[in-house]
Amino acid sequence: MRRIILLLAIVVFTIPVFAIDYGAVLSGNFLAEDLSEAERTNRVTGILAPWFSMPIGETDFFVSIGVQTDYADYREDDKLLFIPELYKLELSAKPMDDLHVKAGRIFWQDPSHLVTRGYFDGADMLLDKGKIRVGASAFYTGLLYYDTAKINISPTDQKAADYAVPFDWSNFSDTYFAPKRLLTALYIELSSFPYERGNLYAGLMAQFDLSDADEKFHTQYLLVRHTMSYQQFDVAIAGVAELENTKADGTRAAFATSVEGGWHLPSAIKDRLSLGVKWASGEGPGTAAFFPIVLEEQGMALKPYLTGMMTITAKYEARLLPSLFAELRGHYFLRTDSTTFVDPDIEYDSYALGAELGGSLLFVPFSDLSFSLGCGFFLPKTGGAMRDDAPIRWSIGLGTILSF
Repeated sequence: MRRIILLLAIVVFTIPVFAIDYGAVLSGNFLAEDLSEAERTNRVTGILAPWFSMPIGETDFFVSIGVQTDYADYREDDKLLFIPELYKLELSAKPMDDLHVKAGRIFWQDPSHLVTRGYFDGADMLLDKGKIRVGASAFYTGLLYYDTAKINISPTDQKAADYAVPFDWSNFSDTYFAPKRLLTALYIELSSFPYERGNLYAGLMAQFDLSDADEKFHTQYLLVRHTMSYQQFDVAIAGVAELENTKADGTRAAFATSVEGGWHLPSAIKDRLSLGVKWASGEGPGTAAFFPIVLEEQGMALKPYLTGMMTITAKYEARLLPSLFAELRGHYFLRTDSTTFVDPDIEYDSYALGAELGGSLLFVPFSDLSFSLGCGFFLPKTGGAMRDDAPIRWSIGLGTILSF
């Protein structure tokens, strides 16, 4: 033990003082929602996350760990929670000029941007040859905090009900950790391909179910995304082909795709108008319901996930002032099956759920201080699936971030 302490002391005190950096991030969010006649809720969250970084030889080290306070009036017990979390732990090195390696709790997203995005525990290795970049990754999800990570629950996970239970210190292991998954990926990025203004991203990914379920749910993905920009226009097209494997159902196929086109308007301010579509397969005679590894809400007031859903989105973004950004957006939601998306207001067989309108403002008076405001309104009468007297749903959020 003395040798270990001595070694750590030597490492710390031999690092130049100017090479050590530290600080903290303080953030707060308030969310008020009226999702149905019987469900009006308020939630307040705050995060204090100190961080520290320094070089260790040829390796850069960064760590951020803190605590989240979470108050929600819809919880029957323990309305106020204090939740510890490791937000980031990254060791970054370049053993060769064209090889970059990262390990720890690091950010990663799949090439299609439709399956996986967030912080994961593991390693990512990227070989950069200029216009060709080849990478390999391996991650584990079972040590993440479930409410932050949003790891999708497999249909066979025997602990599925536990993930809806609020965090409890007296039952830490069963109420804190995300579903157990092993993720592996091989990917390639080709810039200026297949033409000068285009970029191609492709990869193979596998998800291995490490839960206690008797029936494991494993998935494999073929991932593709292409981006192109020309003058004021940009286009992004992505697609995923998925195989789902269980003993009971054998191997079934699922699919997802997205298309977005943007136009940077020739105006006095920096603004962009875009139109996009996301589609994911649902349960059917020829397909399985698409299974993203990380769940992402597709709206603000109505919050379906990508599975079994088609979303048409129009968006306008503008930088009104050097420190003020605005966004207006509209969604139209359609189901791609009749079973995946469940809602108490659905009464009819129509796949058209309806339209949502929303917007946001971001004010950044200083580089280390920001304020945000966002809202959304879902209009059930614009679709045919909701009951005739379904109320308008709304959601309003306020947020601030201070770095010091």
